[in-house]
Formats: sequence, structure tokens, C-alpha cells
Amino acid sequence: MKRRLTKGSILIFALTTIISCSTNPTAKIQGVYEVNKDSLSASLQKGMAGENALAAGLLNAALKNAVIEFDIKGDSINGILFLAGETTLISSRIVERNDSLIIKTGKSEACLIPTKAGLSYRASGSKMSITLDKTKRTELSPETRKAIEAQEKAIKENEIFEQNLGKWQEGNFVDEFGDKTGSGFAYCLIRGASENSITTKSEVYVKAMVEGEKLNFQIYNSSLSMKESFPDSKFGSMKLKFPDGSVKSERVFFYENSVSESDKKAILYDYISQNNGVVKVYIDLGTASDYYSDKYQFEIEKNNLAETLKGLKK
Repeated sequence: MKRRLTKGSILIFALTTIISCSTNPTAKIQGVYEVNKDSLSASLQKGMAGENALAAGLLNAALKNAVIEFDIKGDSINGILFLAGETTLISSRIVERNDSLIIKTGKSEACLIPTKAGLSYRASGSKMSITLDKTKRTELSPETRKAIEAQEKAIKENEIFEQNLGKWQEGNFVDEFGDKTGSGFAYCLIRGASENSITTKSEVYVKAMVEGEKLNFQIYNSSLSMKESFPDSKFGSMKLKFPDGSVKSERVFFYENSVSESDKKAILYDYISQNNGVVKVYIDLGTASDYYSDKYQFEIEKNNLAETLKGLKK
């Protein structure tokens, strides 16, 4: 009786496994897949028909550097899609919806379609499909794993960068040899916007530094690779809008592509060093020179300024 029961249990388990495998939509697509670059090239060329030689060169570079590789285990998919400078990390469950296999790709979705040689990948709203061939590997390639690690590191660094925007930090002065002098300053990095007579609003970053009891500003482009150009050795003005809605104008001095509060009592620094609340800042280079039309807007507040200044005194 016991032996018959055991045999029956084994039979039931086997039947359950067979049924489960036959009904699981991902059962037949387990494995590692990589992009078919010939198919990708044909798709991209079709979309760029009639473009010039420069476009063709960019296309070739994009194809050469493309990394598209997925690993499907169970009902999960992991991998990377790097194409034309854009990177998407894939880490998602695979769900069946309306007879389609759907995965999450960041804030969007994509569809997986099994083919004879592998898979077809199509992002939501896109007309282009990416063909992936099934490989004999059971794990992602070392190059792909390295690319994923690098992207994960970049994402983490960007998260830290975003978290620190607007927060005051301790900086160090250095000598002509690049060595720290032992004295420091408080600074914060702020995201702002710029516009001029030629361009509409574009993103910039503002480095605000405490110098004595005044604020100095340096403004950089969106990649933080270059300072914005200012009039040199000129006085101008900036407008300040306080939390209560009042607006004041303050005299500033432009020097070596930076701008500093120049009144004896610095209005902006005096306010944020003693009060909470966001102050809106508007800097118009035209107030210092008729040759400039650039205008900058950003917001600044006290935040953790007092604690940062206290730390510098230790």
C-alpha cells in the first residue's frame, strides 16, 4: 500500500511538472541571447535611408559598439541594451499579457516574441524590432557583465549626485601644486537654467561658494565640463525673489567668469545664513555688458549651511 502510494505520488509530481512546463510561457525561451548585428544593421539603415555619409559613419560606429545581450532564467530576464550611446539595464519578470511576453524596461515596457533562431525584442511604441540569436552559453559574457557593472556604478554615482544637489558641502583650497592648504570653504551645487537671444532655456549647474560673508557663483554647462563665459571686471546686478514674494535687486561684480555679491552687506548671503526658505535668483549678464544677452535662473536656500560652516571651524 505504501509502495503503491509512493508510486502514485511520483506519477502525480511528474504529470504536474509536465503540465507546468507546457503552460509556462517562458519554458521554451530559457537561455542567453545576443543581438544579430546583421539584422540590426539592416533595420537601422532602413530608418536612415537617404542620409549623408556622416550619418552612415555614425551608424557604423553605433553598430560596432552596440551591446545587446539577455539572460532568461525561469520567469526572469537580465541583461543590457546599449545602442547609440543610450544604455538600458534589463532586470525584470516576464509576464504574459494578451498572448504576448512583456518585460519592464525602466519606466517603459517591451515585448519579447519567440522566433526560430531566438527572440525578437520591441520596445513599447517603437516600430523597430531587434533580432536576438540564442547562444550556447548559460551565462552572460564577461564583457556584458563588465558593462552592466559599469552602468550600475554610473547609476549609483548619479543617484548620489542628485541627492547632494542643493546641499552644502566642505571644499578645500589648494596651492599651485594642487595640494590642500588646510583651509576650506562651504559650497553647494545647484541645477539651474540659462537662455539668451539665440537659444531657449537650457540646463546649467551653479556652484555657489561662501567667501567671507558673501556668495560667489560659477556657472557650468550641463555636462559640468566648461564654465559659462561672463563679462570681466564689470559691475552688474542680480534680482532676488524671497519666499514672501518680495523682489530685491543686488549689486554684483563679474570677474574671471564668476560673479560675486559686491554690496557691503550681502543681501542674499545675509538672508540664507539666517532664514529658511527658497530664494529665486535671476542673473542677467546684460546688466554688466551690452555684448551679453545670457540670463540665468536658479534657486538657493539655507539647508545645512550652518552645520557645514561649523564643521570648517573645527
